[in-house]
Amino acid sequence: MPWLKRLQRRFLPRRMLLGTESNHALEGGGGDALVCLVARGLCLFVRVDASKAPDKERRNLAALAVRRAAPFPDPEFGVAWEADGQGAAWYWSRSRVQGLLAERGVHARRTEFVPEALYAGATGTGDDGIELLELHDGVEARVWRNARLVADRWWPAAPSAAEWQAFLRSAGLPGEASAGAPQALPAALARQPWSRRGRPRMALSGLSGLERHLPRAALGLGLVVVLVASVQLGSILRSRIDIWRAQQAAEALDEPLKRILAARESSDRDMASIAQVLALHNGRSSVVLLAEAARLLPGRDWQIRQWNQPTPERIEVTLAMPDADPQKLVATWEESPMFADVTTDLLTRSGEVVIRASVLPATGPAAP
Repeated sequence: MPWLKRLQRRFLPRRMLLGTESNHALEGGGGDALVCLVARGLCLFVRVDASKAPDKERRNLAALAVRRAAPFPDPEFGVAWEADGQGAAWYWSRSRVQGLLAERGVHARRTEFVPEALYAGATGTGDDGIELLELHDGVEARVWRNARLVADRWWPAAPSAAEWQAFLRSAGLPGEASAGAPQALPAALARQPWSRRGRPRMALSGLSGLERHLPRAALGLGLVVVLVASVQLGSILRSRIDIWRAQQAAEALDEPLKRILAARESSDRDMASIAQVLALHNGRSSVVLLAEAARLLPGRDWQIRQWNQPTPERIEVTLAMPDADPQKLVATWEESPMFADVTTDLLTRSGEVVIRASVLPATGPAAP
């Protein structure tokens, strides 16, 4: 489908071989992400044994093995895992490869580094074998045993006989002193790694495998867009229906209900007016009058039995007060600025005295 190819071309990451001397553009997409194949000449090789670890812990063991072997503090790596948990790892210095990209003016929003060795050559078809591959920069020798990569070495040019014999001996293979290196075979770079379980340590985004998932991702994205649009359209339609129903319900209100609502609003306005008028009343509160009465009573040998205020302007106080002097009580209360027209009734039988007085209005603002 032409549209799918255009979509792949637009969103797939670019691919580039980062060589020791220069960069080499590879076939890829036109996105703003970059898959950078680190040339074999920039990598070192080490075997990793994680056969006794769970699958989810093998990456951590590989990272530990690489850190122990690396002569630099910032190693990154890619691993060609085998079925039994062992693997072949190529590692490099992240700061070095990033520095090369910066020096050569290569910029990308996201960059993923993978080893060139994972994309060059094949896994080996026989139980044992030796390969000498001609890469874009230099040559790479591989030793296979039981379809397992046990040794890997890179030279900037074809190795000499002595170098080749030293490599074979380091791999545990016998060699004749007079035998030289075989003819190097050209190794093209594939789009997919020959070890599908190989993953670079920092390749969290999986850019190099995006091609396989792009059609499904595009379909899923289209479904999500349709779903979101449907939800929004449904919400708008429901809101319109609710508004229409509310308008219909308001118009369906009958006249009696409207009159009840109008009467309630009128009652609320009248209550507010009454509250405003009462707030203007310049009367005295019962607390103030009671405090003034307590101040006017002599000594402490008395007790208020009853306090009545039938109207805001009149009080009646019944006291239990032995040896009460009615004349003195009247005189004392008459001197108060709060009371006037004071009278007393002495109830000798019960030993009580009743004081009646008028409450004078406050002369200032409304009393508290």
